Amino acid sequence: MRKVALVVLVAATLAVAGGAYAWSEIVPGPPMTIAIVPGDDVVVAPTAQFQFASDIRDARNRAIGTKPAWSSEAPIDERGLFTAPDRAGVYFVKAAIGELTATTKITVKPGAPKTVRVLPASATLKPRDTVAFSANAFDEWGNNVPVTPTWRVIAGTGSVDDQGIFTAGAAGASTIAMDVDGITTQATATAQCVPPRTEVAGGLTFTVVCGANADVWLNGSGLDAATVTSTIDESVVAVEAAFGRAFRHRLNVNVFATKAGFDIGLKQVLRVQPTPYEEGVFIPPAIVAVDWSGSDAPEALARHEITHLVVDEAAGRRVAVPFWLHEGLATLNEFPVSADTELVSRYCAASAAKAGQMPVLSSIATGAGWRAYVNDVGVVAYYLAAQVASFVVADAKSESNLLDKIGGGLPIESAYAAASGRSFDTFTSELGGRALALADGFPGVTSTTRESDGGTVYVLYGQPPDTRVNVSIANSRYAGSDSPKTNRYGCAIGLLGSSWPRGTYLVTLNGPAGRATATLVR
Repeated sequence: MRKVALVVLVAATLAVAGGAYAWSEIVPGPPMTIAIVPGDDVVVAPTAQFQFASDIRDARNRAIGTKPAWSSEAPIDERGLFTAPDRAGVYFVKAAIGELTATTKITVKPGAPKTVRVLPASATLKPRDTVAFSANAFDEWGNNVPVTPTWRVIAGTGSVDDQGIFTAGAAGASTIAMDVDGITTQATATAQCVPPRTEVAGGLTFTVVCGANADVWLNGSGLDAATVTSTIDESVVAVEAAFGRAFRHRLNVNVFATKAGFDIGLKQVLRVQPTPYEEGVFIPPAIVAVDWSGSDAPEALARHEITHLVVDEAAGRRVAVPFWLHEGLATLNEFPVSADTELVSRYCAASAAKAGQMPVLSSIATGAGWRAYVNDVGVVAYYLAAQVASFVVADAKSESNLLDKIGGGLPIESAYAAASGRSFDTFTSELGGRALALADGFPGVTSTTRESDGGTVYVLYGQPPDTRVNVSIANSRYAGSDSPKTNRYGCAIGLLGSSWPRGTYLVTLNGPAGRATATLVR
């Protein structure tokens, strides 16, 4: 009886207390949210398994132990165990309870490469031309595997860069090897020329000849394809040797038989406006056009324009190469095949220094400044620039050393200092004295005979600028005289044509600065 009473008392007490306290619900409510764990960035290999979990909660964010229904386009069981297919790709996994759903993705990435091949397996191209090889790698399930291969040439000539771009060398076969994760695969590249063909461009008809270093486009009659192509090939090799670097491109050289054809070709093919005295142009990275009938020897013209391409490529256009240096280097590289250009350049530069007329380099560094200078003084501008460039190259130890510094982003002043160890201000301050030392004395006469046509070029130098002088040329049987006017630099250039007989002549110069004699041998 006492037990019953106690139970009744406790119940009554709770009943009274119930008016002051609320009941706590300890059973979760219905599911209100669902999420998949982990929610993203899941990456697995083909055929691998991955366990997903669910996070289901009620309205009060309490976890509910209800199991969802799992589904995917790839295999997944009722526990959320995902089995990756053997095909790489992105797959989606879904968990659902009634109308509540959650979705996530899982990426199946390819496995390690098992099979590697090079595309193309073989290629045929012209000498010095390029072809792009690429790597195809597959895992054991046949999935394409992104790889970063290592490329090398193991036989033949040519080179290949880290992107698989192969540049052919001389004619012949080369073997290119590609290494990927210890797997080596090979491809072959055969460099050979194609037969000449006819092409029409800009309304003009060209014969296109494949050379060892360039495609030569011939327009006009009287051009010997073999001679022209050989000259272009030799010019490319010579310029590359001078700069100690090879072109990254096979060149396209447009050769016109006449000045008229050259001018039309510039306008209609290359979209360049010709000028009356222009004999060659270059268009980076690989186009050259020359007038084969120009006043300079064809090989000199070719070397000049090809040098421009080398300078442009080596410097990289990070900073501007001064025009006096661009044109000076191009003219300097004519010297080995143009003795008269070298002679005129040397002694007219000396004469300019004697007259106090050496150009201010900063004023002829830009395109506008250079064009104004050429319009003012004529072709002698190129001769003076060549001597200035020769001094720069001598101080910098090589053309390549200087251009490497410019290609690294240094302006000419800093590039010169880095290559030579001397300041550019010192260079400019000493320029007049160095040019003056190019001649042994003033006034003077000097000459050379051109191989191209047998004509003899003579230079009168060291006289006052813009002054009439007298020159006589004679031996025991023949004689002639002239009264040329010196240019701004106190020099004058003359020519004895091939009609003058071979022999030894005495050249006598008379002018306000005095008299000079020299022996001229034809």
